[in-house]
Amino acid sequence: MMIKKFAKNFLGKKSSPFIFFFGSLLVFTFIFLAHSSGYAETVDHGAFKNNGVFNGINGSHLAINYFESTTINLGATDLGHTVKVDADILAMSTARNGMKIYISSSEKSLKTADGVNEIPYDNLGNTQVLKSDNSPNTWAIFLTKENALGQNEEYQIPLCDNDNLTNECLLEEFDASVTMHPIDLKYGVNATSSLTPGTYSSKPLLLTGVISTSPTTEKPITSVSPSVVPLDASGHTVRNEAGQKLKHRMKIEVPIMERDMEVKPNDYKKFKATAGGLDCIIDPTSLVKTTAGISFDCTVDFDTATPLFQAGQKTEVVVETIPYGYTFSKQNAIQFVNSWVDYGYTGAPQEFTFPVTGKYKLEVMGASGGPRTPVQRAFNWWYDKDFNPGLGGYSSGYKDFNAGDRVALFVGGRGEASLDEGVNPNIIHKGGFNGGGNGRVGPLAYGNANPNWRNWGGAGGGGASDIRLVSDENYVSPTNPGNKLRYRTPGDSNHALNEGPWIPLDHGSYQAVFEVENLPDSDFDGAAAYYDLNSSVDKRFRNVYSQKHGNFISVYFTYDVNQPAPTLMPNTAAEVRLLVKTTNTTAKIKSLKFYKLSDRIIVGGGGAGGTLIAGGGHGGGLTGGKANYSGSTTEPYYGAFILPEGATQVSGASYGFGASAPVLDDNTRSLANPYNNQIQGRPGAGGGWAGGFVAQTPYDLSTVASGASGGSGYIGGVTSGISRRFDDGGDTSLWPAATYVAGHDGYIRISYATYPGGTP
Repeated sequence: MMIKKFAKNFLGKKSSPFIFFFGSLLVFTFIFLAHSSGYAETVDHGAFKNNGVFNGINGSHLAINYFESTTINLGATDLGHTVKVDADILAMSTARNGMKIYISSSEKSLKTADGVNEIPYDNLGNTQVLKSDNSPNTWAIFLTKENALGQNEEYQIPLCDNDNLTNECLLEEFDASVTMHPIDLKYGVNATSSLTPGTYSSKPLLLTGVISTSPTTEKPITSVSPSVVPLDASGHTVRNEAGQKLKHRMKIEVPIMERDMEVKPNDYKKFKATAGGLDCIIDPTSLVKTTAGISFDCTVDFDTATPLFQAGQKTEVVVETIPYGYTFSKQNAIQFVNSWVDYGYTGAPQEFTFPVTGKYKLEVMGASGGPRTPVQRAFNWWYDKDFNPGLGGYSSGYKDFNAGDRVALFVGGRGEASLDEGVNPNIIHKGGFNGGGNGRVGPLAYGNANPNWRNWGGAGGGGASDIRLVSDENYVSPTNPGNKLRYRTPGDSNHALNEGPWIPLDHGSYQAVFEVENLPDSDFDGAAAYYDLNSSVDKRFRNVYSQKHGNFISVYFTYDVNQPAPTLMPNTAAEVRLLVKTTNTTAKIKSLKFYKLSDRIIVGGGGAGGTLIAGGGHGGGLTGGKANYSGSTTEPYYGAFILPEGATQVSGASYGFGASAPVLDDNTRSLANPYNNQIQGRPGAGGGWAGGFVAQTPYDLSTVASGASGGSGYIGGVTSGISRRFDDGGDTSLWPAATYVAGHDGYIRISYATYPGGTP
């Protein structure tokens, strides 16, 4: 027998079995000479081997003594009957829990070196056969065992494949330690004269010794990685950008040790892995043997589970060692988590950090215009569209991020409802957070018995929802060396709360976000924005719009390329001042960050507010919706109704925010006219990539009423982008029916499109 050279190794897990392989080579030589009838069978042995291994942690030792080769020469007198030779194998083990020894081979036949001639194995079944000889021109292995009567009997055993050991090829099993125990094993051949003379050799006969270091039959898996599987709300697995459902590929390591470190093509068949009761298909090329154990990759399809797993659940991984009879398991090895995270409206910027490197699906929905009040719902001018809010637009797409990347999340807020006709003060119906335009109450009515009676107002527009690059620069931080913030002194008549800080900015449109304290809404009067230390008209930023929600103030402005270059400062020296009532002496600015609006990655447009003559235009979509006219084109003053088109990718009231209804003088009264038409209040438009429109003409008979349009969405920063508007003719299930009247805030959802372990 030839034995492979093995490196000594040690097992680091007390509950792990040792698996040791010792290969022997069997050679039969058949010599037929015309005058050699006197030849007899001879047996030649190679050097005697004593190979063993000792595990220092467990104190277990295994040794098998054998000849490195056995050559059997058959002469003419040996033909026609079974000739047997002893295998001469001795086994020793100090393992307290015993040992098993198996025999196997990768091929059953004996063959000549050129592979042309062969001697088949006799017992090709799967069970041992009580038989002491073998069929002509076959070979076999015979095992002597004691029967129930204490008598020795010979069994012809099947020759197991190396990757499928069974008890039928088990040579000996010990319950305790043994010392130099002989294995009563013989090799036998039955040759006839029809057999072609030559040398017939076996593939290495593999002796497998398995030592158990624990009396338990189920042992722990060393590791499973990655072990986190994201699922959607229904329990289905993640879909990638191509729409394919992902399976889960993981690496499993079991503390089983094979002394033969060579990986053979069919070694993977020795293992069967399951996760949650589902087959985990082993990749044959992934199996690795180390001194710590055996590892392999396998793939499981959790989308085939019945019932489906749900986020929050855990399940076990089980590995069965098919040849050896040991089972390894790890409870709660797989953890199922939500594949998404949702962000709702808070009235403040939010932030997300990507946990792992990969591709993510980004979904944003803008907010609606202000809701329809109960009185407005009971009032129908022509059709049941008046005062309906424009619904927010939806955009989705995919983008790659690295672990640790951060983005800022601006979730749009629903606009405020307009007040009903009646005795109401001249107030603004605020637009929603992130760019919703403000609506206004209607002018005073004519001919009403109450001189303070006002006509219907228009609701505030909804804010857009967007994901953008994060801004880490807090320009009023005490640790910021560029912090030049100065507050007005108590008693100062200056309307501006602050001077500075001064920020270097390139041309473009921006959103400055202040976090303030001790500043109630009633004390906030807006903002002024200019550059180059100069408040003159030509140095004021264009399209300035401010809105306050809680402790956060957004100030939008544009630094136009056509504006004069700065002359007093080496850079732009942009400055935004908050206008605060002088009676407030405690207001402070906690933080100030600037966002360039062209750095937004994806946007869902905000819907516009509704008014008497029209529902608000819906948010985009690449194009925002037009004001939804609720009357008839036969109306005498139809030509005095303004119904603006929605914003697009290149046109809108301004970048980032929707137009507000123009300021209304508190004493403005509708004029008498032949048709008794009252001049109505106007709604705010929706925010977006570009904001929607509302008429800016005077409140007179030239513009009896105006609707407002929705802001546009944007998908230029993602791949496979989709941008939807409620009325674009597609599926409307994204917008629940309850929102048609009540409106809705925006939302943002970030989902895995790939994840560690996810594979199509």
